[in-house]
Amino acid sequence: MNKPRRITIKDVAREAGVSITTVSRYLNQNYEAMGEETRVKIKEVIQRLGYQPNKLAQGLKGPSRNIGVVVVNMSYPFCVSVIRSISKILSDAGYNLMVCETSGDPQREKGVIQSLVAQNIGGLIIQTNGENNALLEEVARTLPVVLIDREFPIPAVTNVVTNNFHASEKLTSALFHEGYQQVLFITESVAQISTRTERLNGYTHACQQHAKDPRILWIERGNQATLESVIEELLKLSRKDPFSIYTANGLIMLELYPLVKDCGIPSPRPMGLATFDEPDWVGLTVPHLTCVRQPTFQMGEYAAKKILMQIKDRNVATPHVEVLPSTVILSESSRLASEATP
Repeated sequence: MNKPRRITIKDVAREAGVSITTVSRYLNQNYEAMGEETRVKIKEVIQRLGYQPNKLAQGLKGPSRNIGVVVVNMSYPFCVSVIRSISKILSDAGYNLMVCETSGDPQREKGVIQSLVAQNIGGLIIQTNGENNALLEEVARTLPVVLIDREFPIPAVTNVVTNNFHASEKLTSALFHEGYQQVLFITESVAQISTRTERLNGYTHACQQHAKDPRILWIERGNQATLESVIEELLKLSRKDPFSIYTANGLIMLELYPLVKDCGIPSPRPMGLATFDEPDWVGLTVPHLTCVRQPTFQMGEYAAKKILMQIKDRNVATPHVEVLPSTVILSESSRLASEATP
């Protein structure tokens, strides 16, 4: 005989017509900003379905020692470094990490957030795509929430970011100062992601400052045709004045680099190579790659300490945005001005 299926918090939320977050708040007796009608409805559904909350959904005695950390790509060096930094601070303070990956999928991100909240986390650090801001605002009413890397104006939430605009502007200017006559910016669709928008704007601003025409090439990671179209453009330029490519992040450079090396255009002349991010493989390239080093350790450290402060005191004043500076690292792949004459 089949065992009856256990009623879950998702069943309650669906039947009551509310979010899992709202049911979790009800179970933990966090009734702030919850209407009487909603409370009554949830209570009625719980009784009718015979839902039995487990310890995590019901809420453990005392504050939770688990902190949710949500990133887009756990294998990406930026995310790995940030997670390690967060882990160091929180582990020393006696907290555990529950790390999740979204792959940039907004529906997956939504499910991850709801699942973590239902498991009674004490706080949330998230690299979001910006399509679940209403949910994050709701979560932030009862839990400390810190956004990392990407900036969005959500009430009661601290953003920890780097100076994407200025770092991008500085790198682009450095390439022009080296003597490259054109800098091609290679990026994915910016959508509503602040890092992509700010890096693009920093690039175009530098072009204006140096009286150069911006040249933007759009790619889709994983789409070989878009990458090959970039190579076609580079081959056309290789017969003209020195130029440089500048990829908006290390993941783009990772996919593009093998094609660039195989196309036969020498670096740093006539083609310079540069990228935002400092991939862990940057020192293995020949020549070594010019890049922007983000303050990943400091970003993770700040986010973790902010979570701990807010757990201790939910009324603690929090800046809306904390900007930490990145560093431009000039290497041989763009050293046109100092290149030895054959």
